[in-house]
Amino acid sequence: MISNVLKWFFLVASGGILFVALSPETQRWLDQKHLIPNQYSHGDLYNITNLRAFREANFGENTNLVDADIPKKHKDVHLYTIGDSFTAMDTVYYAGGRNRHVWVGEKDAPTVAPLDTTKKNILVIEFIERVLQERLYKPDYEKIYIQNGFAQTAQPVVAQPKPVEESTVKSWLLARFASDINQRLEFLLFNTRPFIWFKEMKAQLLLDLFGRVPGAVISQDKKHLFYQPEANNEYILSAFRPLSDQRLDTLVTNLNTIRQHYLHMGFDEVYVCMIPNKVTILDPTYGQYNHQIERIEANPRLQAPILTMIDTLRQHPEWYHLGDGHWNKEGKRFWLRRVNQLAATWSSDHD
Repeated sequence: MISNVLKWFFLVASGGILFVALSPETQRWLDQKHLIPNQYSHGDLYNITNLRAFREANFGENTNLVDADIPKKHKDVHLYTIGDSFTAMDTVYYAGGRNRHVWVGEKDAPTVAPLDTTKKNILVIEFIERVLQERLYKPDYEKIYIQNGFAQTAQPVVAQPKPVEESTVKSWLLARFASDINQRLEFLLFNTRPFIWFKEMKAQLLLDLFGRVPGAVISQDKKHLFYQPEANNEYILSAFRPLSDQRLDTLVTNLNTIRQHYLHMGFDEVYVCMIPNKVTILDPTYGQYNHQIERIEANPRLQAPILTMIDTLRQHPEWYHLGDGHWNKEGKRFWLRRVNQLAATWSSDHD
């Protein structure tokens, strides 16, 4: 009798786990209801390394903006932004009378945003340091920042040769049986407290005995974690990889091309903002720093006005998360202050 009950229990439990793993929608719903643990609730770098010292207990509180951060609106200024995960926030926190944002990589199509020529239309393009060498050369920069940026009108849609039914079935199968299912199953099975304790113990032993941190890089003083691509100079994205002046000149030319595209579209001005990597601020002597941001900002050929961040962020290393590669809410507030000051400057009601 007991054995039959146990068999049925494990059968139902296994079926439930498999069902959730096969359904990303169900997993997201359970996560929103806090019925399953959120693997990123303490930071992505903690999730990668499982080092308990970097488990940010109040990660959500340190990340989220509040109603008090909503600024005064300048109705005669329309503010547009293009950026990555550092600027992924609700546009209600921007000070334009109209605010639109393009999250780089979110979709493979432009965001239609007809410009109101009776207003001042300002565009700010944000880059995290580690993507500059990845995204600002041909053909990537044209696709990412021009073709998939802002457009005045909708672009014609190219008809797909495959039937809708086949495409739908294929997408359903890929979503449930592609490689992501392994990650979802691992998360459901091994992200409970006993397994996390074991993973934390194993990670600490690897660090103490061998100095190894799989999946990430630890600072020289062992107080900070960084993404491998931004710290390891074997990666082209690294802040410690040598960069020739010629290569940076090409990057500056491409930035100028992006700016000219949007000026021709009708924007009154296009600003560039480069946010330094976490390792650049918290462990600048980890390697031979290439000073990419300063060299671009000082390049006499750069036509775009700069919203510089690096000097202020060097004075505030606490604006980066402990267990994550991004900045916290104080870093977000700094970004918003700089961008919203632009809106105020362009407004006729500027004090």
